Amino acid sequence: MRTPKYIGVAAAVAVLLGSAMTAQAVVNIQNIGAGARAAALGNSVVAVADDGDAVFENPAGLGQITHQEISYTNVSMLYGGIEGDDLGQHVASYVRPLGARMGFGLGYERIGSDLMAENGAFLALSYKLGQNLNLGLTGKYLFWQVDDFDAADPVSGSSKGNIGVDLGLLWKSPIQGAQFGVLVKNLNQPNMAKTTVKGDSDAGKLPMDLHVGASYRMHENSLISAQWILRDVSDQKTSRLLVGGEMRVVGGLMLRAGGSKLFESDASGDINAGLGYTMGKVLFDYGYNLPLDLTETNGAHRFSFGYRF
Repeated sequence: MRTPKYIGVAAAVAVLLGSAMTAQAVVNIQNIGAGARAAALGNSVVAVADDGDAVFENPAGLGQITHQEISYTNVSMLYGGIEGDDLGQHVASYVRPLGARMGFGLGYERIGSDLMAENGAFLALSYKLGQNLNLGLTGKYLFWQVDDFDAADPVSGSSKGNIGVDLGLLWKSPIQGAQFGVLVKNLNQPNMAKTTVKGDSDAGKLPMDLHVGASYRMHENSLISAQWILRDVSDQKTSRLLVGGEMRVVGGLMLRAGGSKLFESDASGDINAGLGYTMGKVLFDYGYNLPLDLTETNGAHRFSFGYRF
């Protein structure tokens, strides 16, 4: 019988992502971060966005990238309630400049198990509006799929998807080292379950989120960042404050830490830490995330590998 296993996986994914797969909400894979560096910085990177994660975190950041970069991230989610399933997350991206005024990025993200998964394919562009201001746009196809586990279950073997749009800005201020970023995520509020849930045409509609942040690079070897997120702008349901920082210790070794505070009753946030190492054109990053409110999980380890050329 695979049904019990499916139920366990569905519950685990919902717990780990902090969102229920019900008629009122669907999981949004973008809300749990992408690469290991971003995770170690508490995902406070909307005003940083200077690597492959810009595809997911703020497409306007592609305008400040001066090289080509390929990166891959593998996430191990430490949840003990699943037996025999490969629950995890995979993220890949490619970014490059397009002349003096534009940047380009591709990305793919998958999270879930062998029985249920959510996926996203991303195409991002940035355009330099002025010497210090970049505009970015991401088009993404988000889709979920469930394995054929029970012919009698209407969800079994199902797959639905839709196209979403993110809009970003990145401004390099007159203050040396200071940047400000804005991201409007799910600008068109794509519906991920339309026609799937009877009697509710808005079921599965992804909320529009607003991200506003600032970063300050004190010198070449360190930076700090802060970011405020308003989930579901129309209803103003929850908000979150993210903070993070990194510092070069010696050579190519970086230390990072971050965290978040969730402004919601009976909720705390999470803590993050990690490191990075650069050896020539090869990059290695590690990030650890521990949700303070989810006792069912021991957090998640992220390992990212990148190559710049």
